[in-house]
Amino acid sequence: MSDPARPPDPKRRRRILEAGMRLFSGLPYADVHMDAVAAAAGVAKPTLYRYFPTKEALFIEGLAWTLADLREAIGATREPRRDPAARVETAVALVLERVGRLSPALHAIENRGSECGERSRRVLREGFDGLRGALADLLRDGVAVGSFDVDDVDLAVMMMLGGIRMAAHGTGRRSPSPAAMAAFFLNGLRAGAMARPAAPRLGAVA
Repeated sequence: MSDPARPPDPKRRRRILEAGMRLFSGLPYADVHMDAVAAAAGVAKPTLYRYFPTKEALFIEGLAWTLADLREAIGATREPRRDPAARVETAVALVLERVGRLSPALHAIENRGSECGERSRRVLREGFDGLRGALADLLRDGVAVGSFDVDDVDLAVMMMLGGIRMAAHGTGRRSPSPAAMAAFFLNGLRAGAMARPAAPRLGAVA
């Protein structure tokens, strides 16, 4: 039995979040049970409930943690020796994969009630605001070395994230590959641009 007076352990909390989000990413939301989360995290159920009193609370905090972790992962791609276009493709792949895997759970929790739905939407908005800054840094790095021609970085990032979110959050079709999405963002709608991935001029028009 856990001691309610014992202060929360950050490492244990992270272990629970990691276990929970693995399950939410791989199973329908309704099939994820707190017993399974406790077992996957290696904690007793009373300990789990001390950290997260409901499955909804676990998911929403896990969503915030996932998006913050994703922001850090995108920041880690800013290796100066890497090609700027490759950095953008890596960032697109990270967002598309991790948000896409949570899409069924996001749909489910948003349909459970106005309070849960609004909380998840708020967390998603705030998380994407953080991703916006990380992606903007990647684009500015590319502009600084002459790889990208971007008049409005903030607008470019907003369009990138909007496209990724729509692709990941369910559009009734199979999600495009990260390489295809990155190529589109980098080349825009220029005639023949998709056949010339080595010439990324984001935002340029014919």
